[in-house]
Amino acid sequence: MKASHLSGIVVAALVMTTTSVSQTKSLSYKQDVQPVVKQYCLPCHLEESENPSDLFMDDFEKLSKGGRNGPAVLAQKPKESNFYLKLLPDPPFGKQMPRTKKKLKDDEVKLIYDWILQGAKP
Repeated sequence: MKASHLSGIVVAALVMTTTSVSQTKSLSYKQDVQPVVKQYCLPCHLEESENPSDLFMDDFEKLSKGGRNGPAVLAQKPKESNFYLKLLPDPPFGKQMPRTKKKLKDDEVKLIYDWILQGAKP
């Protein structure tokens, strides 16, 4: 077997291993999602801030309560969860979040999607 062909097989195996690990990693709010929320969603969505949506993201419990537009997270249903939908370029209501120019990276949006899909655990 040629060395280049063998290295291609090794690379393919590494990609498949990395993909399967990311799909099976159990995500939690505290470990995985909260750092993203802190970076992009706060201070606008702090309970002490005036927020027309009444969606507060200070912690998991407040995020779980939802806001004026209903539940923010429906466990295992990211495509019905406002928290995920509002990160997309054309959300079902209002404007894409965050409103600042600094938007979440694609892998951060996928992390939110995967966390909700896995059951949105604390």
